[in-house]
Amino acid sequence: MSKPIDSIRTFINGTSRYPELTAEPLSERELEVLQWLTSGASNREIGRRLYIAESTVKRHVYNIFGKLNVRNRTQAALRARRLGINPHPNFMIQSWEEGWGSV
Repeated sequence: MSKPIDSIRTFINGTSRYPELTAEPLSERELEVLQWLTSGASNREIGRRLYIAESTVKRHVYNIFGKLNVRNRTQAALRARRLGINPHPNFMIQSWEEGWGSV
């Protein structure tokens, strides 16, 4: 069995033994957006964190959906986790009860 990092490299480089991973590889920016998306960040929050426009984030998300062959953010996050792509470590969603401290 391969390590998660091997799955990521295989997917990014575009060579794979697995049929679901034969799509065009993710760009570095798409990978960054996917990490934030997997964390549960909104398009607006992703844009703010990456210093890009929300419309640019939407375009990246659209491209990610196509490359991962998914239809929504939940499916993209699940596929990312299966590929060993972890959520961005500097983002956490807090409930209203916990307050909105620094993120």
